[in-house]
Amino acid sequence: MPPFTCQTDSQGTVCIVRSSGYLDEQGGQMVRETVEQWLPKGFRHFVLNFKGSPVINSQGIAQIIELSEIVVEERKGGLAYVGLNELTMGVFKMVGLLKIGQAFPDEASAISALTTSA
Repeated sequence: MPPFTCQTDSQGTVCIVRSSGYLDEQGGQMVRETVEQWLPKGFRHFVLNFKGSPVINSQGIAQIIELSEIVVEERKGGLAYVGLNELTMGVFKMVGLLKIGQAFPDEASAISALTTSA
């Protein structure tokens, strides 16, 4: 599998983070660090697009949970998840990530929901 990468984009007040590759602990740290780089710029709402990362292991999930706590609880921001397959959707639900953030079928609907709630 190719190395893990993160790409970012912004639309209005929402930052979009698109991952690609196997999301393990290092990948999760990269996602978290990427989000943390955008926080000082005033961004509090994030779309995490996992379409390019169909496999997320337990350490990767742990990093996403930690990231969720920073964005939602500490910064009072919002999180949306896009590109979850059936397996990752089940895992996100089981570990409570869908109580912290919300899953959407595409980036446009996620951005719309985060912008409306801002």
